[in-house]
Amino acid sequence: MANYLIHNIRIFTNDEKNTVLNSAALAIKGTRIQELGDINRLQTIYASYKRLDGQGRLCMPGWTNTHMHLYSTFARGLALKKTPRNFIEILQKLWWRLDKALDAQSICYSALLPAIVAVKNGVTSLIDHHASPNAINGSLDRIEEALRKIGLRAVLCYEVSDRDGEEKMRQGLAENERFIKKCRQTQPTLFTATIGLHAAFTLSDTTLEQSARLGELVHKGFHLHLAEDKADDAYKNYGISTTERLAKFGILGRQTLAAHAVHISKSDRQLLADSQTMVVHNPQSNLNNAVGRANVFNMLELGITVGLGTDGMSAGLAGDIRAASLIHKQNPKNPAAGWLEIPQIVLKNNPQIYRRLSGQSIGRIQKGALADLILVDYFPPTPLTGANIWAHLLYGVLDAPVDTTIINGRIIMKNKQLVNIDEQEIAARSRELAEQVWKKI
Repeated sequence: MANYLIHNIRIFTNDEKNTVLNSAALAIKGTRIQELGDINRLQTIYASYKRLDGQGRLCMPGWTNTHMHLYSTFARGLALKKTPRNFIEILQKLWWRLDKALDAQSICYSALLPAIVAVKNGVTSLIDHHASPNAINGSLDRIEEALRKIGLRAVLCYEVSDRDGEEKMRQGLAENERFIKKCRQTQPTLFTATIGLHAAFTLSDTTLEQSARLGELVHKGFHLHLAEDKADDAYKNYGISTTERLAKFGILGRQTLAAHAVHISKSDRQLLADSQTMVVHNPQSNLNNAVGRANVFNMLELGITVGLGTDGMSAGLAGDIRAASLIHKQNPKNPAAGWLEIPQIVLKNNPQIYRRLSGQSIGRIQKGALADLILVDYFPPTPLTGANIWAHLLYGVLDAPVDTTIINGRIIMKNKQLVNIDEQEIAARSRELAEQVWKKI
């Protein structure tokens, strides 16, 4: 693996002070950042390193997407005979039909395309949630194969559910266990794993018990959907809230990631805080499915680590960053709402969530951190400092093309072209597989 000296760059480190270094350089040795600072000094010290001229671009940590469904790729353009009118119909008529139609090849290609989109949009790590009830065994290997080809870093899991019967539920648990052990045996690696669960309304008490036992066995938490819609309500059948039911079986905890958490009470949010469960906000998906808006401000006040994900809407984060920065202004009628909270979620909490689940030091440009970073064609028209970086990111960087993406010290994209990847060939094969999947649906 080559060592690099990236020079002639402006660096946003994303440290506690949001330090910005102008006219700087950055040394990468192997997979990690070795040093950053004055361009003249580093050019002398690391004269033997391969040079990469940043040409004045902004260098920053790559974005992290903390809730993604890679397999949603083949839903793009799919015409349904009847338009779903509510959340349950969306599941029944679209997603639960799509996931049943996936096989090994379509799983791989449905991951390849969003991985390319991620890299081109500066996302260097993501946390995926996968389902393919008729192709469970080895499904996470197929996703790994696709992401490894592109070079993307990820935390993977298989979605366990009772909706396809007990045998499929057991296979889902086994796939999670197998892949978790595989990742541990192949350290260091781009990939780590957690245990995937669907929403609790598709999980029996027995399944939750077995899932909790697996979590204890492999020392892992869970990646699940929580109260995305009012349909995920345990009161009718169990006399307690969905959050309380998950807590009862030991599913909540410091290593658990709950997506959405839209329809939960203040006492439920306190339960999440007390258990140190992490939450992922998915504003575009919530708007698209018309399920409501999570009270992320209260979650943050309670000390919950809230991240931002896309829930399969896109592998890139820009749309959800903008949505998150806008939708929380409406109810309080306050244009300043979210100005402090959304950067905390996106810049600080997303990498923190990934680090907690994986143990990998991503999300900051500092000595010893993994070299996951991007060079963006952003040449600020006004002074850029640590104090105003969020304004530049929100109103400028998100619109600027990513020129170079580096993951684990390896150049994945340079001059806006992925290295050794034929995007058109991959897209052509994907279209063929998508037609086969659609015919099954």
